[in-house]
Amino acid sequence: MFFTLKLGQFLLFSALLTSLFGLLTSFRAKDTKILSGLNKLSLLLIFMACFDLVVSLVNGHYFIKFVSSHSNSHLPLIYKITALWGGQEGSILFWSLLLSFQLSICDIKSNISYAVGFFTLSFFLFLANFISPAFSFLYPPPEDGRELNPLLQHFGMVLHPVFLYMGLTGTVIPFSLYIGKIFDTGQNINYRKWAVFNWAWLTAGIIVGGWWAYSELGWGGYWAWDPVENASFIPWLTLTAFLHISMMEDKFRVLRGFSLILISITFIMAMTGTFLVRSGVFISVHSFLQNPELGISFLIFISVLVVITSYIFFANSDKLRKRFSLKFFSREFFIILGSLILISMWVGVFTGTIFPVIYESITGDKISFGKPFFNKIFAPLSLLLIIVMGFGQYLSWGDSRYKLKFFIPPLSLSFLVGAIAYFKFGFGIAIGLLSISLGVFVIFFEWIRDGVRMGRFFPLLAHLGFFVMSSGILFSQLLYKEGEFALLPEDEITFYEYKIKLLGLESVRGPNWEGIRANFEVSDDSREFKISSEKRMYLTWDEPTTEAGIKWGILKDFYIVFVKVENNKVFVKIWDNPLISFIWVGAFMMFVAGIGKFLKKTFFD
Repeated sequence: MFFTLKLGQFLLFSALLTSLFGLLTSFRAKDTKILSGLNKLSLLLIFMACFDLVVSLVNGHYFIKFVSSHSNSHLPLIYKITALWGGQEGSILFWSLLLSFQLSICDIKSNISYAVGFFTLSFFLFLANFISPAFSFLYPPPEDGRELNPLLQHFGMVLHPVFLYMGLTGTVIPFSLYIGKIFDTGQNINYRKWAVFNWAWLTAGIIVGGWWAYSELGWGGYWAWDPVENASFIPWLTLTAFLHISMMEDKFRVLRGFSLILISITFIMAMTGTFLVRSGVFISVHSFLQNPELGISFLIFISVLVVITSYIFFANSDKLRKRFSLKFFSREFFIILGSLILISMWVGVFTGTIFPVIYESITGDKISFGKPFFNKIFAPLSLLLIIVMGFGQYLSWGDSRYKLKFFIPPLSLSFLVGAIAYFKFGFGIAIGLLSISLGVFVIFFEWIRDGVRMGRFFPLLAHLGFFVMSSGILFSQLLYKEGEFALLPEDEITFYEYKIKLLGLESVRGPNWEGIRANFEVSDDSREFKISSEKRMYLTWDEPTTEAGIKWGILKDFYIVFVKVENNKVFVKIWDNPLISFIWVGAFMMFVAGIGKFLKKTFFD
């Protein structure tokens, strides 16, 4: 069994040497096929190391410290496998695997792009070997392991890290390709295709994380502006801005400096977010344990990135600068305006996330910016962004005043929707729906008038998904209902249009937990259903967990949480969440649009 420990160490160290050799070779190699081969060798070695660790997790090799901390004999098989990314050491190893995988499938043609990729991969492999090793010896080994954190024993955590890491690790691809384009302007480098690919995965990762929080944490919501949530959202904002600004570069060969700044910030923010999560600076349900050496390593790495990208920008400033004229009624004007709104959002989230860390490091006092701070920033900016998207998505490049008459029908219908919403829901919902419906109607009228054109289909599908998701956020934030109640068995309460009856409590048992289940019968004007919520105690964890009871619906979810039993009374929290499903559906549409655009660029363009 000790062979698995030594084999894992050997494979990881070999991968690091291979990556470092690739980094050195990238400055002298005349043929990128050599560099491609070295990266594929690194990928094979990292994959074998991951497989070796998964085998150890499944078979209970508790002499490996990571295995003893994240697996045990009672843990279901699926979570023994996904424990690979359930802890800090394994997640860095898995991060290296996905990074190497994306470098392997990307057709890199520039030595400088390979150098950036190998530099980043070497850094993570250095961490996996020396700072946060997954294959460290533990003696004496325990008879059984600690097992995976119960909050991570959820299907959302099977998918969320994979999707999120695909997006975050992949930011090195468009960044390295764009750097390569600057140094070798003669090559036709399709960096936008890979930016779309990473954007799609990052979108999916963020939303699946929200779905996990909604399903597992038992607080009725999906986004709390937790600093670790923000760490993944920050690069999404700048990557989205980059995707739009780089369209203008492809069209007019302008704003290259702006594009370089945006993709550099995206990559640096992805690395900064990784540092903040893994260094323990933020304490949350998402973060890993504190590791000062890991934090210092990341700070050095990020500082090097900032210095290098700043040098590249200023050394190539003449090449990146080009003047152009801008028409007000044009697609490019609205793209720039929308990108500036996204950057404003980024400044707000970054400030609210990072400033408390800086303040505490200087003064020693803890402060935080909560939901009210972020909502005050995002509510008006999101509304403005949706309006800009609604108008800008149909305008042509250059002067488009002749197209303004097209907006009369969708604007008229939007005001009608807004008026109906005002009388039914009030001003907040009305102004939001008016803006969202404008964007939706513009897309449908374009498809009716001009047909569904393949070149426009996937971008408009992404916009349509964004509008659908925005409507879900709007309704769920402004029209949700909540309440707290205490019931005896067979008691019945009224919660708005719902009648809720406690049927009773029962003991339940799982493969690695025991718990109490509260069963309820719920009815409203049109349906009747049973729903349950549980309190679970896992075998190796001291704190109980809550399993929310959720009756999923297209138009609304009924959400109930069993809080505690006290004096024979069952205390519960209840939420009525309208249009939550639109968030998941809209995000799925955005993901499909991004992957579809990538596949179209890869196989048909």
